[in-house]
Amino acid sequence: MFKAADYVVRQVVSPEIGKDLIDWGLKAIGVELAWQKTKGEGIKVAILDTGIDEDHPDLIDNVKEYIDFTNSPSQYEDMQGHGTHVAGIVAAMDNGIGMVGVAPKAELYCAKVLGDNGKGGFEAMIRGIKWAIDRKVDIISMSLGTSSRPPEVLYQVIKQATAQGIVFVAATGNENSQVCYPAAYDEVIAVSAVDENMQHPQFSNHGIENEICAPGVNILSTYKEGHYARLSGTSMATPIISGAIALILARYKQLHNGAKPSVSAVHELLQHMVKDLGAQGRDEVYGAGIINLALLP
Repeated sequence: MFKAADYVVRQVVSPEIGKDLIDWGLKAIGVELAWQKTKGEGIKVAILDTGIDEDHPDLIDNVKEYIDFTNSPSQYEDMQGHGTHVAGIVAAMDNGIGMVGVAPKAELYCAKVLGDNGKGGFEAMIRGIKWAIDRKVDIISMSLGTSSRPPEVLYQVIKQATAQGIVFVAATGNENSQVCYPAAYDEVIAVSAVDENMQHPQFSNHGIENEICAPGVNILSTYKEGHYARLSGTSMATPIISGAIALILARYKQLHNGAKPSVSAVHELLQHMVKDLGAQGRDEVYGAGIINLALLP
């Protein structure tokens, strides 16, 4: 059984209309410098989560497809707010409303694999990944996890997608414990969180699988029913990395006549686009460090 990585609603907010707020988490990773080169044009990001508020004014143009694999009474609608928050961090529109995502020109494909209670089975996850493969997405972002090792069939479908060039990004988890699955798989980029002081929050999981970190405390994004909220968790750090990878892929295509880097090349690029935190070099708490998009070539 998977569940959404637990999170805390700090406050539901109403950002100023007519102004796109660039949240502290985006400023901390140098996103404004990266935007001078790309905003993620043409990159497809699948969000596997609790559904989507597809009519949210900051998401409506970027949400291209959505589907429910949970048989929830609400169908694809996001009753939790979690999936909508994650989607906004990746690609909320730069439209003078509310806030803006890391890659505001990226396309979103949202699969509801967690039910209205925030939990879901392995079958829904597998179906969601296969659906994303069929849509030829570039990135699959998963702010969810389980502490127990999933059945082998899930790992095989992740390997299948990776072989087709899809980059997986997942949350390490929020139990101050070991890295959960699917983030613990070698093929998946495992993301931990930092706070505004670039410190490790007590909730963020850690371990040798941890690859990179990103802001994950008090992060502003879109929320259910057209609202906005500030939430905390590795669930919020994960889509920051997914959005960052969308920018990296879009920029790579600009520089290489439309060519796409291999998944292993993306992992390698991330290791060199960081500011080291904690112990020198890669460590179990911060991974290689915090993503630094100011280093985008």
